[in-house]
Amino acid sequence: MKFLTVFILMAIQLMDKPAGESSEKTAVSGQYQKPVLSFGIIADVQYADAEPAGTRYYRSSVDKLKEAVTSFGKDSVDFVITLGDLIDKELKSYDTVIDILESSGLKFYHVTGNHDYSVDRSQKNRLPDVYFKKPGYYSFSISSFRFVFLNGNEISTYSTRNRKKIRNAEAILDSIKKNGGQNAVEWNGGISMKQLDWLDKQMEDATSKNEKVFILCHFPVYPDNVHNLLNYKDVLQVIGKYKNTIAWFSGHNHAGNYGSLNSTHFVTFKGMVETVNQNSFARVDVYRNKISIEGSGREKSQVLAY
Repeated sequence: MKFLTVFILMAIQLMDKPAGESSEKTAVSGQYQKPVLSFGIIADVQYADAEPAGTRYYRSSVDKLKEAVTSFGKDSVDFVITLGDLIDKELKSYDTVIDILESSGLKFYHVTGNHDYSVDRSQKNRLPDVYFKKPGYYSFSISSFRFVFLNGNEISTYSTRNRKKIRNAEAILDSIKKNGGQNAVEWNGGISMKQLDWLDKQMEDATSKNEKVFILCHFPVYPDNVHNLLNYKDVLQVIGKYKNTIAWFSGHNHAGNYGSLNSTHFVTFKGMVETVNQNSFARVDVYRNKISIEGSGREKSQVLAY
């Protein structure tokens, strides 16, 4: 009788089960789907052999960077993106940082930040080629995703020795100040019209090829913030024409930030250089309908649908 009861209960359960449902239901719905690709994110390492300044602990970045690349290696990420400001203060700081990156065996893609140029003026033409490839903006595609890297330092007072370019940047800063822009500060940069046109063409080409887009830049463009790219409004106007941008990833604002506009996620990652020993980096897993940001240390974990 006991076995008959069990059999009847099992039969009832099978009858109640919707047609086509199986033990793989969650896999089909996407809960257990595997990521299409995974990559690491590092922002604002700002290593320097220097005493702390405020909340910035420059020497601590060495061990933090080693921890991050070791973690990415264990996770077998496809590549790692650095969002600018690898160093601070001295040209020789690059030797330490680049040695850590190159010895990791990982594939790196870089954008440059304002502190990457914070060397003596006479040394600005000696910045490492591995990190400062002209013109500083480029793209690549993988698995129907396009990664677009921007150079947010083209228009700035700090990235060049050319007096004419410096005066041009100063004029743009003055104009932004007169119009009440809170981002009119000398440690922000902007992109040229040539690069803006290039971005437009990249977005158009990605659209024609049905590619989803990630945009990487040291400077944020949204929400409105003192750290924003000088001509962030022009950039938002360009990417706002297209519907295929998943996210804009940036650094620069060490506190981090987030905003969503026109179905695009704007994520500002926290600066590694902050605090004595608490790290900040992230692994991004890209799925067909979402991105999962797995934060470490101070970095927030979040799942963002697209």
